[in-house]
Amino acid sequence: MVKRNIALAALFGVALAFVACDDPAEKGRFIVDIKDFNGGMPVQSDVLFNNFTDPPYIPEDLIPVTFSARPYNEYIVGNTHNQIIIEKYTVTWTRTDGGSGTLATRNESSHIVVGSGGDTEAAIRLTTWADKTGPVLSPLAGTSNSISMQANIRFTGREMGTEKEIEAVATVSVNFADAVNE
Repeated sequence: MVKRNIALAALFGVALAFVACDDPAEKGRFIVDIKDFNGGMPVQSDVLFNNFTDPPYIPEDLIPVTFSARPYNEYIVGNTHNQIIIEKYTVTWTRTDGGSGTLATRNESSHIVVGSGGDTEAAIRLTTWADKTGPVLSPLAGTSNSISMQANIRFTGREMGTEKEIEAVATVSVNFADAVNE
C-alpha cells in the first residue's frame, strides 16, 4: 500500500511538472499586442510641405500606435505592476509599386511603457528628414509622381525587471508624394 501511494505521488508530481512546464521560461510572462496602428489606415506622406511659407519644410511622419499587454497563459494574473518596456524599433522598407530603390533600414530607440491589463498609446517616427531628402524620395518634390512602399516595424523590449525579450510587429502601406498645400 505504501509503495502504491509513493508511486501515485510520484506520478502526480510528474504530471504537475508537465503542467507547470507548459509555459517555457524563455517565452516570458506577457505578450505585447499592437491593438491599433495609424487607425488601420495607410499613411499618406508629404515629401515637401509648402504652405506658401518661405522656406518650405520637410515634415517627419509621426504615427500613432496603441499597444496592449496580456498574460502568456491563463495562469498568470496581470496587474498594473506588470509592465513591458518597448526599448527600440526597427523600420524596414519594401517597394510595392514595382519601382527600384527603397529607404534605408533605421533603428530607433524608444521608452514606451506598456502596463498589463490596459492600453498604451504612443507615437513613433516612421520617416525622417533624411529619408525625404535622400535619393529615393527627393525627386518627388514639385512633381505629381508618387512612390508606394510597405513599412515593416519590429518593436523589441523586455518585461520590467527581467531580460526576457518581447517582440511585436506591424506593417503599414505608405504612399509618398508632394501634396499640393493651398
